This record gives sequence, C-alpha cells and structure tokens, in this order.
Amino acid sequence: MPIDLKKIPEKTELPVPPDKFRWLITILLCIVFGAVLVFSFWRENESTHTIWFWFCSLFVPFLISSIGYVFQLRRYENERDRVIWWNHLHQQQYDEQVALGKLAMGVLATAYITPVARNKLAAALLQGGSELQPFFHPQYQRMLSTALISPQLRDVSEGGYLRRMEQLLTDIIRQLQPEFEEFSGSLHIRIQHDGTLKNETINTVWRRVCLFSFDDKNLTICAESDGVMWIDKCLDYQESTLILSIEINLFLEPRDQQVESVSAILLASPDWLTQHHVTPQSWIHRPVVMDEPGESVTTVTLWGNITTDLPWFFWRSQTQSETLALVLQSMEQSGYMLSKKGDFVLDDTFGKLNSVVGNIILICANEHAVKSNMAQWLLINDKTTHMLIVHPV
Repeated sequence: MPIDLKKIPEKTELPVPPDKFRWLITILLCIVFGAVLVFSFWRENESTHTIWFWFCSLFVPFLISSIGYVFQLRRYENERDRVIWWNHLHQQQYDEQVALGKLAMGVLATAYITPVARNKLAAALLQGGSELQPFFHPQYQRMLSTALISPQLRDVSEGGYLRRMEQLLTDIIRQLQPEFEEFSGSLHIRIQHDGTLKNETINTVWRRVCLFSFDDKNLTICAESDGVMWIDKCLDYQESTLILSIEINLFLEPRDQQVESVSAILLASPDWLTQHHVTPQSWIHRPVVMDEPGESVTTVTLWGNITTDLPWFFWRSQTQSETLALVLQSMEQSGYMLSKKGDFVLDDTFGKLNSVVGNIILICANEHAVKSNMAQWLLINDKTTHMLIVHPV
C-alpha cells in the first residue's frame, strides 16, 4: 500500500524546564512569609533566640519551598524523558518508512510490439513518430483514428483473435528468452489485458506460449488497471523475486484514439538484485498517489532522490488539464521546473493507452533514461492520478 508519512504521529516539543531564578525568588518569598507567620503566632513568653524558633521560621519554609522545586524539577525530567523517547520512536519509524519508500525495482529487459516501433520506442516517439491514421468505419458511420499491429486481424472472430494474440505473445516471449535463460529465481507474472477475452481464456493462451515453468499462485491475470500502482504492491513484498509484467491491448474491432500494443517488462526486486549482483538498466521508484499536489510532489521527489538541480524529463499519459496545472504549480513552487529538460505527452502520438498505460510509459521512460542518463518524471492518470521517478543507473 502507498506509504503515507503523515500517518506517523508528530514529534512533540520538549517541555520548558523550571525557571531557576523564578524558583529562587519563590523560595526567598516563602522563607520571608514563613518567618513572618511564625513570628506572628510565636508565644510571647517563649524566646525568639532559640534554635527551635529559627528552625520553624527559616528552615521549615525553606524545606517546603525546596521540596516544591524538586517535585517540579522531577516532573519536568520525567516529561522530558518521555518526549525524548517519543521523538526517538518517531524518528525511527520515519527513517524506516523513508527507507521503505525509497526502494526501487530494477528493469532487466523489455519487449514490445506496437505499430509505432518494435524497438527504440521512446526515440521514435520523440522524433515525431505516430501511426494514428483516420479512416471511415462503415459500422459506426464515422471517422476513427487508430493504429493496428501488422499483420492485422483478418479473421474477425474470437478464434482469429486468439490465434493472433498467441502469435504476438510468442514473439514477445522469444524476445525475452535470453534473459529468462540468464536470470533465475522466483518469478511472479502479471498479465493485464483489455477485457476482450475472459481471464480463463487468457490463462489458456499464456500456458500454450509460455516456454518456462512457474508457480500457479504467482500468476495474476486481470482486466482492470491503475497505471503503474502495481509496482507499489511489488515493493511491499520485500522478497527476492523477478516480476514479468505483460500488457495486451488488441482490437477485435477498431477503437477510436487507441493504438494496439503487446508489451512486457522484466523487473527485479531490490533483494534479488543484491543477491545476484546484477546491475539493472534503470531504477523504477515507488509511485505516489496524488492527493494534495504539493505533498505528492515532495513525496515523489523524496522516494526518487530528485533534487532541484537534477535534470529530468517529463512523461505524461491521460492527464487532465486541471490536474496538470496543479502539478506544474507545485513543481514551480518547489523549485523543480528549472531543471526540466523536456516533456512528452503519450496521448498526442500514441493515442489513449487504455489498459497498457503502465508498461508503455515505463518502457519509454526506461529507454530515454538509459539513452540520456537523465531522471524521468512520470505523471499518469488512470483510476488514480499518480507520479513516479525512473532513474538511470
């Protein structure tokens, strides 16, 4: 789950110690008042030059006022020790949460098939590549802007759709085969699809094309997405694992302002990278759900180790104009905009990403981070609006 530093109880200010000068005046006044009181009630036939008189008039008031001071000092010391221990626990919890928040997944490999490019996708997009083509669709009696992977679907049926998906997934697995042979460990597989088929059907297709063994309990198939927030859950596991994220967006019928794609990213957890001494292509830091823009910008830069003088590139997907304005304003107020070296909106040339919003933007950020050696700041809107940082190694 997302880490919220605001849930950690706040530090407490240290109590104010007793004022020694004020207590000195208090003790002197108590002695004077005690002496006057004793003298007023002292018996006339008894001498005032005895030790008992001086004991009652001076020592007793001094003792009582001193006990009051000692009691107040002791109460202050107890409260001070309690506050110091409380603040120690706060700092300990804060440091633990920050360390957990700064964990990052390592990108080991990517594979994808899109109408725009099958390699160097980020470079193709930044150079103005776009495959969105308008055409008239007779069934809907209107113009649609879309792009299809070649070869296109000829047999417009579920059977033809299945065969095409199986062919494309086989190609994706073949691209990643060298990494599967090189890297070993507990593999978690996440398959995100657009809902054209049922999860059970996707499961059947996957088992036909998969060339390696895996534990059934480590396979997750779903048709609903929330951008890249699944990375947050993976980082919470804190296990030595490999994560294969596959996202499928294929059309049985053309969709307006969407582009077909099949993509895969092979990630490694921090523990796995440490144990196997492997250097990833880039680091994907923990995503942050945007509740309050200012706090979210502060948190995402803390997780991603972004400073005001560190150059970064901005990727955006499906972001609403109002949200973007708030984010940019918060970035400006925090001093990060001066280091911004460019930006790209995936919607402009790649269409609306629908279910593939996670993998595609991560692939672009990873490729551009490796090429430019620059941090990548991602802003994604799906079920939630969230941000994250991709760092070059």
